[in-house]
Amino acid sequence: MKHILVASLVSLMASASMAALLTPTGAGPKIEGISLPASVSATTEGQASTLSSVGAGLRSKKVVFVNVKVYVGQLFVSNPESFKKSDAEALTSLKAQKAAAVQLHFLRNVEAEKVQQSFVEAFKANKVNTDDAGIKQFLSAVSQGGEAKEGKALSILGTKLADNTEVISYESTAGTVSEIKGGAGLIEKVFSIWLGKPSDDGVADLKKSILK
Repeated sequence: MKHILVASLVSLMASASMAALLTPTGAGPKIEGISLPASVSATTEGQASTLSSVGAGLRSKKVVFVNVKVYVGQLFVSNPESFKKSDAEALTSLKAQKAAAVQLHFLRNVEAEKVQQSFVEAFKANKVNTDDAGIKQFLSAVSQGGEAKEGKALSILGTKLADNTEVISYESTAGTVSEIKGGAGLIEKVFSIWLGKPSDDGVADLKKSILK
């Protein structure tokens, strides 16, 4: 019985919490019928952050010569004044942020495998090693998070802690949250999906919309 209780406790700690990762505040733009917030608040390991929206846009994907609308993506940062809205500097300017988040509002159902594969393609485009421990854990969280559901939001929060480690919190559209801990640079690696070298034209268009 003792072993069962310990196993249950470990499972409970490893599994994600059902609390919303990002709490929206204020009214932002409306894109594809999605009302977006002006800012969000979040807490990671007792560290509270308020993040302001710095841009949003539509991510589409070409499927058999047709552009399919996939999700509306919105980027938030803790210090908008130091965020560089340029193609070359946006990703590296995350170094000046204590926290950053991206929220994806899905306009269609997308299988977990396809969400994961699109992230892998982005990592390859940005020469991010998918065998890196933190990236492997992130991709595992994406897989375990299940299908991205139409009408639901997927959230990714990156937080820098006082000990110079970084945490990526991944909330699936089902509301489960997984935490991945890593060293300096983990946030930049994950956010290269949207702010680095675009893996396809749809991501390129989303990046342009976020940075305009």
